[in-house]
Order: sequence, then structure tokens, then C-alpha cells
Amino acid sequence: MEYEGLTSDDLANVRALNRAWLDISKVGSRQLSELSSRRLDRIAAAPFLLFSLREKDLALWERLLTDNAQRDLFHRSANLAGGLRHLQATAIAFLWALARRNPYAARLISDAPLYWCERIASATLIQATAAAAQQELAAARIQSDSPEYRRFILRGSSAVRDAREFAHITTLQSLLTGTGAARHGRLPAAACRMTRVAKNVADKL
Repeated sequence: MEYEGLTSDDLANVRALNRAWLDISKVGSRQLSELSSRRLDRIAAAPFLLFSLREKDLALWERLLTDNAQRDLFHRSANLAGGLRHLQATAIAFLWALARRNPYAARLISDAPLYWCERIASATLIQATAAAAQQELAAARIQSDSPEYRRFILRGSSAVRDAREFAHITTLQSLLTGTGAARHGRLPAAACRMTRVAKNVADKL
């Protein structure tokens, strides 16, 4: 059985979402605010989402995906700042479409459990985007006060392509093989049509 890997369009969307997240995050982050736009672009090119939507909180998402969530879409979304609301809605719409087409790729970029991908894919687009508007969900995937984050920001924004890509891939591997990944099971390593870098990651899982 063959599994489709991430496409260039998928990676372009991940990059755009990451850049939007960095623009929001740098307001309260001295570390990010000191980086040039070019270095932020390099960080955004990481092949995974830099922010989480609390995909592993399955009880939360069961609640958010109820029919009541859809009815409260316009009422509750006013409580979120415009930029964050737009980012969450766009990110969940992207993950919804990706999970329906290729759940393995959705798991790769979000470190989400398979059940979450299946649950999102079974919802309507309106239900999914309404869920994302209920409350603040987006949070940094790597703790900003951790040594791992500091290394990722420094090396992942390097002008040296090989060093930058190595930082991106090793960070992705660390996320996928950490305690969260172990709890939810490993991703299949049969993404036959992935790009060369993505294949290298998958082969190590």
C-alpha cells in the first residue's frame, strides 16, 4: 500500500501559516522581534507547523465539534483577536482538507494523533472552522523558554541551507518521536512519493 507524501503546495501552505504565526508571536517575543524578516522566512520554511491547535486534547475537540459550536461561531469568535482568529480558522481549514486527502501528511506536519485527523475529516468545513473560532487554541509547538527552541531559532534561521534544513528536520524528528508521538503511535514510514528530505525523516520513524 502506498502513502502520498507532502506536496510542494502543502509545504507552501505550511510555510505561509508559519510566517503568519511568527508575525503574531514576535509581538511578545524579544527573541523573535530581533530577527530580520529574511531570518523569519527561513524559520517559517520548516516542514511542520510551528504552532499547535491542541490536537492531542481529544476531549476538547469533541466538545468544539458539536453542533452547538457551529451555532456559536459568530457570537464567540468576537472574543478572539482578529489575527489569531484568522490564523486558527485558516490552519484548521488547511488541516481539515489535508486530513481528508492525506491523513498521514496531516499527522506529519501537526504531530496530531490519527483519531484527531479522522474526527476532523469527518466534520464539515463549517464545523471545523467554527470549532477553531471558539477559543484561543494556537500555542507554540516548542516551549519558547527551552534550549531546544533557542537552538531551533538560531540554527533554523541560518543562511547556510544545509545547516538550516538539518535543524528543521532534526526538530521535526524530535517532535514525532517524543513522548506524545509514542503515546499516539508512530506514523507509517511508507510515504513513497515524499521529497528526499521527507523520506529521510519517515525512514527513521
